Amino acid sequence: MQKRWKVGLATLFTGYYAISYYAFKRMTRGKRKTPEMLLAPYTKEDQSFYHDVPFEHVSLRSQDGYRLYGRVYRNEGSSKWIVFVHGYTASHSFMAPHLAMFHRLGYNLLAVDLRSHGESEGVYASYGYHEKHDIVDWVDWLRVNESVSEVGLHGVSMGAASILQAGPLTDVDFLIAECPFDDMRQLMRHQLNVLHRLPGDLLLPGINYFLWTRAGFRMHQVRPKRALAAIDVPVLFIHGTEDDFVPTWMSVEMNALNRKNEIALIHGAEHTNCILKDQPAYEAAVSQFLNRRRESVQQ
Repeated sequence: MQKRWKVGLATLFTGYYAISYYAFKRMTRGKRKTPEMLLAPYTKEDQSFYHDVPFEHVSLRSQDGYRLYGRVYRNEGSSKWIVFVHGYTASHSFMAPHLAMFHRLGYNLLAVDLRSHGESEGVYASYGYHEKHDIVDWVDWLRVNESVSEVGLHGVSMGAASILQAGPLTDVDFLIAECPFDDMRQLMRHQLNVLHRLPGDLLLPGINYFLWTRAGFRMHQVRPKRALAAIDVPVLFIHGTEDDFVPTWMSVEMNALNRKNEIALIHGAEHTNCILKDQPAYEAAVSQFLNRRRESVQQ
């Protein structure tokens, strides 16, 4: 009887360890999408912008030694800049429609590959914990190497959560956060419980163990909602009404924390496809936000 008890306990522990590690690996080392995969859903015009408009390769070294990659698209005569930050398993090429839109609005563009994505070095994604410092370094790089009168951050999904966490650490003029999560622990509980029908509260401690021992952070250290309290520039939240991967209410609640913030809900859009679902509404929301910010600065 005692032997069976020990075998059962060992089997249970091994199963818990294996499931927790598998979830951790899916969260931090997911299969990266190629540029061809990321560009495929976009219009020929957006694909053409990404491939045919002249650009420059740029790079910097992160504070912990990784080489990080970016692309610069210039807008002749402009000193306004946007830094673009993609989501998990994507790369700078995912931002092609956003790049084309902001270029039309008169901005210079810096599209970066987050650590462990695209052409950047790195091992694990940390949902903004490490990435926020990389974003600060990119803003510093811009101010040292370029003429900058205005700089904003634009992020999608994990990139949106990352720019919100970077906001209190750097000097920028505005942020645009598309479908960001508010709290990593809350997000993972939702995805495990609702999307995968797994006991999230039971698995989170095991996942957290691997996040700490392998990737160097814990879930409670990744809270974009908490960072918002220290951001004193306007934030535009954009979220699809049909997003079940990162629930829409997360952006709604974060937007309500500050009266300077604005929110645009794209009806029928799912996770990360807001600009595909309704590009006119997306561009109108961004243009109105930028115009109101400019008017408030001039007053």
